[in-house]
Amino acid sequence: MAHLLGIDIGTTNTKIIIFTENGEIVEERTFPTPFISDEFGGCYQPGEILNVLLENLKSFSLDAKKEVVALSISSFAEVMVGLDKFLQPITKSPAWFDTRTDLIFQEMKETIDNEKTYLLTGLSPQSKYSFYKLLWHRRVEPEVFQSVQYWTSMSGYVLAALCGVLSFDYSLASRTMFFDQHRRQWSQELLDIIGVPLEKMSNLTPSGKVLGTIQKNIAQITGLPENLSVVTGGHDHLCAAVAVGVFKQGQVLISTGTTENLTMALDTIPQINLSQLKRSFSWGHHAIPGKYYGMSGIYSGGYSLEWFLKLINENYQYFKEISPDIPKEVSLFFPYLLGADYDGARGALINLEGRMEKPDLTKSLIISLGFEYKDLWDVMAQSLNIHVERVTNVGGGTQNDFWMRIKSAVLNEKILVPQDKEGSCKGAAILAGIGTRLYKDPDDAYRKTFHLAKIYEPDPDLRASLLPWYHLYLELRDDIRQMNEKIKKIKTRSE
Repeated sequence: MAHLLGIDIGTTNTKIIIFTENGEIVEERTFPTPFISDEFGGCYQPGEILNVLLENLKSFSLDAKKEVVALSISSFAEVMVGLDKFLQPITKSPAWFDTRTDLIFQEMKETIDNEKTYLLTGLSPQSKYSFYKLLWHRRVEPEVFQSVQYWTSMSGYVLAALCGVLSFDYSLASRTMFFDQHRRQWSQELLDIIGVPLEKMSNLTPSGKVLGTIQKNIAQITGLPENLSVVTGGHDHLCAAVAVGVFKQGQVLISTGTTENLTMALDTIPQINLSQLKRSFSWGHHAIPGKYYGMSGIYSGGYSLEWFLKLINENYQYFKEISPDIPKEVSLFFPYLLGADYDGARGALINLEGRMEKPDLTKSLIISLGFEYKDLWDVMAQSLNIHVERVTNVGGGTQNDFWMRIKSAVLNEKILVPQDKEGSCKGAAILAGIGTRLYKDPDDAYRKTFHLAKIYEPDPDLRASLLPWYHLYLELRDDIRQMNEKIKKIKTRSE
């Protein structure tokens, strides 16, 4: 039976998994994604990511590797890699959550037409997007910026290192803020503002396209077959959507990791004016060619829980030990530890009492994440006129039973949980299989590889007990925004 290799370059960890064509895991490896932290957040190390990746590939058993026919890669978005003429990285690669671009974003506010940019690129301007990262490179390291021969994504760099062909898939290009979604071309107008010639941008390609075969020296280093096909991958959340069959309108993916992502599949490009949205969300090209998506999320979904566990000196086992009942008093947590859909967003925790204990606060955090997600959900579904038919949740957060019960009740939706906890890696492998015709089409891949683990049904009593708190959460959310704007003014004055 043929094997497929999926690689997921993640915010915290990079995962490599060899799957059978039926979606079963043969072998897997995980390593911390090489990263240098600093006062702004930090930068990824593309060259080091490649080196550690090759070492891990080398460690797979020969029996598993010899059957691999194709590989592909999923990765985080917004991160850019500048390469020299030998395809070697020569720039820093600030993370998607890095804040060093905040000042440039503020300075550019009068230059960028938000409505026009949203209609063209599917993105409401935010400092995290690649557009501002390239402007930062031009300002802070001008000589390096000028010497860059090619710009690509993180997965584009690693794919090029493996097969020698540069690419930039549509799903990751959709997160740059200089990709024309309608023409599937780089926007010359926006590139001119950045100061990047069109010829320095990597060629745009759909996901699931065979770029070539693995380079001989890479095959020798890793022990992978020399005829192995290297296939374009995509944005990690959209690769996860591929893995669970979310690529037709009405299908929804919840992806729970560092971020709590929401992806609603679309059959066509949406026609939405930014000014009409209560809360903005992005849209763009899916990893399945010819399909699109609406996307939103809580930047610090899983991150919030990790942060809190550190504060109370507990680990994930603690979630399994707390009782399932809802506290009489809910402390409302606004989970903006890594920002939100407006500039200057910061987290807040209100309605505290001295008699509250660790379990009360832990449950309150999880309940509040459900409230924040419900608001995002409603705005997107209503704006896109989506009739939800199937909801699937992937990621490590699905192991938190209390969180899943809250989510199902608040959303009032049945939620499917697959056996695989890491959908992005599997989605990359499936794209490799689609590209090499191991699967006839995405539906065929879904039928052969999806394995259901559990279904969460919405609990009407639980939902009823939470609704008053949810309505209060919505009322207070605007107050929290005003509070954050006041804090931002003070910080701006002090700087």
